[in-house]
Amino acid sequence: MQVNEQTATELARRKQITDAAIEVIADLGYGKASFARIVEHAGLSSTRMISYHFADKSDLVMAVLVSAIAAGDEVLDARIAGVVDRVELLRAHIEARVEYLRTHPKHLRAVVEIGTGAREPMYAVVLRDFRVGRLQRQLHQGQREGVFGRFDTAVVAEAVASALDGAAQRAAAEPDLDLTAYGRELADLFTRAVRP
Repeated sequence: MQVNEQTATELARRKQITDAAIEVIADLGYGKASFARIVEHAGLSSTRMISYHFADKSDLVMAVLVSAIAAGDEVLDARIAGVVDRVELLRAHIEARVEYLRTHPKHLRAVVEIGTGAREPMYAVVLRDFRVGRLQRQLHQGQREGVFGRFDTAVVAEAVASALDGAAQRAAAEPDLDLTAYGRELADLFTRAVRP
């Protein structure tokens, strides 16, 4: 076995720790997410279990980001399966991100907590791509194909991201909010705005 290969047991333990870290960061905030609290939440015997599977807190937090973003990508992938139209891809992106609020609220809360509480430059790169980078590239491609009008893709991507942030705040304040309808309205607004 090579040094970088992991057994199924080790991968399962890493996932257990990462999932516990997502929960703790989402519930207590990034600043209060200590190894001790994560170990307690995961039902592990010692913080050494975390140290065995992760080089340090930065390594664990990056695993949290990767896991949380992958969960969002799964929601998006389900929405865009078979979709090739640029406008519909934009709609799917927006609706999937709002759906992610419903299906993975703690994952998203953990991402937000890391984004506001951590100062690691690598986190900022990953978070920026998740929040606006992918969307900006999609908008740029739509412009190159002549499907979207002329606008600053960075401004529009940030406007969409801010609208999604607003959806998250509203969903937190109104647990009964119809997120499907909310996502559809946001998608309608932005798909109209980007047309030529």
